[in-house]
Amino acid sequence: MFRITLAVCLLATPALADNYICKGSDPDWELTINGSEAIFDFERKNTFQIPDTAIAEGRDWPRAKPIIGDFDTAIAILDKASCETGPFTVDILTQRGQTPLLLTGCCEVVE
Repeated sequence: MFRITLAVCLLATPALADNYICKGSDPDWELTINGSEAIFDFERKNTFQIPDTAIAEGRDWPRAKPIIGDFDTAIAILDKASCETGPFTVDILTQRGQTPLLLTGCCEVVE
């Protein structure tokens, strides 16, 4: 069992979208956010629930989504940024045992 912490930074439109597909390489990984659910696929695929979204005090951004699974947890932090291969940037901080890992990639809004 391991614990995952995610930090997701995204360039977003004025209204917060509910559905994103995010990918990265070296190493390969994928994060899909569909409203109140998330699937994170890195070395193994996990499904998470997203119970709420927190917005920074006195600002529109960043926004944080707690991601809760049966064995793993995460926090997705969405913020305005840019990306070379897509309209959104994503940074994912994960943990395998005592070893932190930082994954980077890009996201798209999906309908």
